[in-house]
Order: sequence, then C-alpha cells, then structure tokens
Amino acid sequence: MAERSHLPGIVYIHVPKCGGSSFSAALRLRHLLSNARINLDQGNALLRGEARIASDYRARQEQLAALLKSGKRLITGHVHYNPELHDRYGYCHVTLLRDPVARFISHYRYLQRRHPDPARPARLADFLDSTDAPRLARQYLLYFGQGQSGPGGRSAPSVARALHNLSRFALIGDLGAPRQFHRALRRLSGGPLPYWHRNRAPRSAAVAPEIRQRIAALCAEDLQIYNGLQAARAVA
Repeated sequence: MAERSHLPGIVYIHVPKCGGSSFSAALRLRHLLSNARINLDQGNALLRGEARIASDYRARQEQLAALLKSGKRLITGHVHYNPELHDRYGYCHVTLLRDPVARFISHYRYLQRRHPDPARPARLADFLDSTDAPRLARQYLLYFGQGQSGPGGRSAPSVARALHNLSRFALIGDLGAPRQFHRALRRLSGGPLPYWHRNRAPRSAAVAPEIRQRIAALCAEDLQIYNGLQAARAVA
C-alpha cells in the first residue's frame, strides 16, 4: 500500500476505553509502510503505584519524541499530548472521546476483567472510595491538560489548558457517532479506511443512578472538557 508523501503525519492519541483500538488499527493498515505504536509498561520496574505510572508515561513521551524524529507517518498509543512536540514536528493530532461517566465505568470493568488486582475493590460502588478512582475519572484532564512549567517540569493539569490543547487537534471524534468520525478520519488519512469493531466489552449490569451521580462528581473536570468541546462544536 503506497504512502502519499503530501499527506500530513498523524499522531493518534488513544485515551483508554474510548473505542480507539478499532480506529487506530484501521489507520495502521492504511499507513502500513510507516506506522508505530507507543509501547506500554516501559517505566522503572522498581517503582510502584503512582510513581510507576508516572515513570511509564515519561517513557512513552520519550518514545513519542523518537518516533516523531524518525518521520513515521502514523504514531498511535496511550500517550499524553505534548504541545512542544506538536510545535516542533507539526503532525496532525487526532483523538476519540466518549461520555466520561460511561468511559469510567468501562475502564473499571476492563481492569477487573483483564488486570485483576486483589487490592482493587470488587464492587464498583466501593471502588469509588479508593485512591485510584480519581485518576481513572480524570483521564481527559491528564491526557490533554498537562502544561510545561520550565525545563523538565510540569504544572498541574487544568481544564482550560486541556480545552486549549484540544483546540489544536485536526480531528476529535465522539464514540457516540462512530461513523461520522470514521468518515472524517478517512478524509484526513487520504484514502480507504476499513471499519470494524475491536475489543467489544461483554454486556454488563446497569449502574444504579446514585452510583452514576457519584461517578459524575469524580469526573467533574473531564465532564467540563467533554461538554466544552460539545458546546464549541469541536467534535466530529
């Protein structure tokens, strides 16, 4: 499958449990000759908890910088947006989002299925009181709201910064309208793009309204980001 050099390079930022596996796989097929995925679990194995997670995401940033420098046409993965790398290399940035409450529930259930941990509460209602729940609830804030605060440093993530950074994206999709996102992604990639579903989650029991309300409170920042994009009609 030939590449067309006049097409822009693409960085597909895959926020967990936003349906990105299907679309990033389609893009990799479209850019078969020049694509790369960000590897996971590359941080310091001696660390634990939040320190290990932070180390892993720093390693992903290093991978992203190296892949951009190499000129790969497509880079996909669970990696935080980096405005400095965006400025330096000028790639089109793409992401797919979904309702934050639904995303949170899906993320928790995915972890329970695929990464069981005896330290993680077995009931969703109990998990909401855990120290890990706020991190899962603020994925949009963490992926798009981090800002630089000097060489090697970072300031606290913010909703305003996330919305500003997302305003620079070439394409933002909503999992609630997948075919619309697929059409826009096909136009951006400049050629045929397969359409299929991967990583379908098994049907799960409904979540009680009071639990949803608690999740919405945890997801307050992500809801501000998601609703702000909807209000600005920035979502494909």
